[in-house]
Amino acid sequence: MSKGSFALLSVVLATAVPATVNAAQFDANLKNRAMTSRHLAAASGSSVTCLTWEARALLNRIRARFGNVEIVSTCRPGAKIAGTGHPSRHASGQAIDFRVPGKKGQVVSWLISNHHNGGVMTYRDMDHIHVDIGPHFVALNRPSGRT
Repeated sequence: MSKGSFALLSVVLATAVPATVNAAQFDANLKNRAMTSRHLAAASGSSVTCLTWEARALLNRIRARFGNVEIVSTCRPGAKIAGTGHPSRHASGQAIDFRVPGKKGQVVSWLISNHHNGGVMTYRDMDHIHVDIGPHFVALNRPSGRT
């Protein structure tokens, strides 16, 4: 690339791409947990690399306690809570759906007693457990919203 072309490219980029991002534009609670949609899309499904550090730490605690954890779902860009239209915590890498074969009751009991930085949910017509990072709640045997 010639010096002239490089200089022109530098000018174009300097005017088209902002040099800094105003952190005040972001919700302070989500700023440290934010992930780009490209990162989420690249690692969506059942990968754990897309999870926030808090969600990975929770998963590691579950694995240390119960061993074999089958991941059902982690990050799903654009995911909405069924029937509400509200963003799911799966969309931001803050939720995990998983199974621990033969130990569902034990895992749920342990989570209720030990996971206070988010939610625990089970569904009456599904065999997995949902955990997330956020407000504390427990919802057992919920309808899934699926027909």
